[in-house]
Amino acid sequence: MEDMLLEAASGWFANWWWLIAPAVAIAILLAVAFGKRSITGKAYVTDGDGIRVAGQDVRLAGLDAPEWDQKAKHRDGYWFNHGKRVKSALIREIGGKPVRVSVEGTDKFGRRLGIVTYKGRDIGEWLVREGHAIAAYGDQYLHMERETREAKRGMWAHAHNFDPRAHRHRERRKG
Repeated sequence: MEDMLLEAASGWFANWWWLIAPAVAIAILLAVAFGKRSITGKAYVTDGDGIRVAGQDVRLAGLDAPEWDQKAKHRDGYWFNHGKRVKSALIREIGGKPVRVSVEGTDKFGRRLGIVTYKGRDIGEWLVREGHAIAAYGDQYLHMERETREAKRGMWAHAHNFDPRAHRHRERRKG
């Protein structure tokens, strides 16, 4: 009986292998192409929301940090540059340290978009919680940004609105 079952199964496979093999190959290729990928290596900070890891440019997903030249007027009337503060804070936190990037996609500049972790901690979450970035391009950090604004941490201690997107828009209009 076993021999008959084996013969029937092998006969079926022999007749249908040309359909099964390509389907399996396509499934594997799709899983690789669209599945999450990770990058690990030392982080080299390029700006407040960008790093270079293993030779690849990475933008932290779900947030936007002030630009390096972005200034805001302090509540007391003087101007300060929080963009430089953010980059310095990020360098202290992860600069030259081993990080893991869970790649979620690619931005319009060809950089990898991803969740960056160091010792299991989400660095994007840390940036928003410390008041160094705003939640953007999704809602994963929105609740944290609200709490940070209310607590007046980081940039929210100094200025009412510090949206990097508005700054970039103004700079483009200047030409």
